[in-house]
Amino acid sequence: MTPSIRTRTRPSRQDWLGLGIVTAATAGLMTYRAIFIEPRSWGAICAAAAGATLACAPRAALFWLQTKYLWGGIALALGVLAFLARWPFAVAVAAVVMGIAAVENYNATWGMVGVALGVWAWLRIGPTK
Repeated sequence: MTPSIRTRTRPSRQDWLGLGIVTAATAGLMTYRAIFIEPRSWGAICAAAAGATLACAPRAALFWLQTKYLWGGIALALGVLAFLARWPFAVAVAAVVMGIAAVENYNATWGMVGVALGVWAWLRIGPTK
């Protein structure tokens, strides 16, 4: 006889919370990107500004993380921790958020692996009691 495998039939409250966090973070990043990253005029404004404006410092940080492949690297590290070390649910959610951010910022290779490991760990963790 094979041992029975315990499966979940419905998402738990924890799953809905995680999905809400992932959705909000993705929407926030995509909105910021559409307003401050994609318009070329912001590049000119930030290049001409003597001091960093409120919009230019996060823009510069985003580009620095992108060029150093840290979006994907952070997502991959979180995914590995969530999957192999069986860290808490929050780490799996963070791996998914950072993986989506990595894909959005052209660090797709490591980002997708981080998302996959994060989702796999998320599904394996199950609801907390």
